[in-house]
Amino acid sequence: MTQPINRMYRLFKRTSVAAGLLAAALGMLAFAPPAAAADNGAPKWKVWTYNPSNRAFKGGVPASVSSGIATFAFPATPDTALLVTDHGSYKGTLLGDLTGKTISATVSDSGGPFHYFGEPSCGGTVGANVRLFFQTKSPASFAETDYWWSNPVSLQLNGLTNPTPMSESLSNPGNWSDFFGHFGSDPIYAAAFQAAVKNVTSIGLSFGGGCFFENGVGAPTGGSFVLWSFSANP
Repeated sequence: MTQPINRMYRLFKRTSVAAGLLAAALGMLAFAPPAAAADNGAPKWKVWTYNPSNRAFKGGVPASVSSGIATFAFPATPDTALLVTDHGSYKGTLLGDLTGKTISATVSDSGGPFHYFGEPSCGGTVGANVRLFFQTKSPASFAETDYWWSNPVSLQLNGLTNPTPMSESLSNPGNWSDFFGHFGSDPIYAAAFQAAVKNVTSIGLSFGGGCFFENGVGAPTGGSFVLWSFSANP
């Protein structure tokens, strides 16, 4: 799965998270998971979905779920891009300095089938999926290294009916790539990756498919997603 194409696709087809959070500065638009047990809560998370213009996000709070964190229904159109949090109560657990930690999530879905925006791409061999995502904030109005996705770690949404874990260590920069697809192990971007890990300002999950990591997912005949757990631990 190639990520540079993904980033370019997001630039030309849909305003990315980066461009989203960048909105205030550039006149475009904006967009941000949990800790342990009692501190987890759906109101602390947001689902971000592309609006009809494909150039902005609209956010909504997911519903609570028993013995889990949050759940939401996918729209019929392939527009859901993120499930993320930047809630202050996660400072020191999911936010802040996560050096040496492993990000883990347990997820499932029901209904479907699930489709991604622009399907098919990459020959149609890779379906709708979910992957880990985190972000930092730099002094610049936009920096590609403010945004990082687990690559290649992801889960296919179709058939994800049982709670399934996925995880990736932040000590493995070669398994994370940035807004333009550069890996954290690349000597040119390694310092920026480490700086981002030391100051995580939002974290969660990204939905996409094909060559693209955050191009949006939908369920034409109905479908829902459940986040059962999310953590950042040594």
